[in-house]
Amino acid sequence: MVKYFAGAAGERWKVSYIFELPVIFMTIFRLTFLFTLFVSVNVANGQTSSDYLDTLVNNYTTDLRNKNIDTICIYQDYCVGCLYKWKKVKDRCNFSGLYIPTYIFWTDRGQTYMTKKDNCFDYSIIKIPSDSIWTYFFKNQDGIKNEELKIPQYIEMKNGKEEVYSSTIDHSRHQRLKLIVGQDTLIDKDLDDYYLTKQIGINGQTNLNYDYNINSQLKNFQLLIERTIKMTTKLNPLKKTRR
Repeated sequence: MVKYFAGAAGERWKVSYIFELPVIFMTIFRLTFLFTLFVSVNVANGQTSSDYLDTLVNNYTTDLRNKNIDTICIYQDYCVGCLYKWKKVKDRCNFSGLYIPTYIFWTDRGQTYMTKKDNCFDYSIIKIPSDSIWTYFFKNQDGIKNEELKIPQYIEMKNGKEEVYSSTIDHSRHQRLKLIVGQDTLIDKDLDDYYLTKQIGINGQTNLNYDYNINSQLKNFQLLIERTIKMTTKLNPLKKTRR
C-alpha cells in the first residue's frame, strides 16, 4: 500500500507500507479455530445435527440392551428437501442436517413402552396399552423382511408404442423402520411417501406400482406404528425436555 502526505512547499512524501503476512495468517488461524470451537460447543449443548441424533439413539438402544431388553423398534418420520416449520415458537432451536423425530419402542416383561428423541429435545417414557406392533410384525415378518416398495412407474406412448418410465423426486416425506431382536437387526427399511402416489408423470399417469406398494405388509406395518403413536400420545402426551 502507498500513501502520500503533504510536506513543505507543496512537496509530497511517499510512504510505503509492507504488511506482515505471518500476522495475517495467524489472525485467520485464530478466527478459524474460534469458529470451530463455537460449532463444537453448540453441538455439545444440544443444538445438534442429525448425525448427533443418531448417536443419541444408538446410545439409548445400547442402554436398553444392557438392561436385557432385547426387542426394540426404532421409527423415524422426516422430510427430505423440506423446510421444517415449528408448531410453537418457544420450541425453536438451531440444528443442522435433517430434522428427524425418532420414536423408540421396546417391550419389557410383556409391557410395551415408547419414548421419543429429536434434534432438540428428549421426551418422557410412556406405556403403550397394546402389543399390536410386535404381534403384527412377528406374524408377518417374512413378508416385511423381503418386501421393498417399488419405484413409481407409468406408461407413455412413444412412436405408437407403450414405453414404461420410472419417476422420482428430490423432496419427499420418508419413514425409516428398524427392528432389533437380540443381537440381530431383523429389518432396516426406508419408505418414501412418493412411492404411494397414485398419479405421477407430467400428465398424471397411473402409478403402475401403487396397488402393490399400498397393500404391502411393510407399508401396513408402518401405518400401524403411525396410528399407535397418534392414538397413544393423544391420550398420554409426551413431555419434552430441551437437550
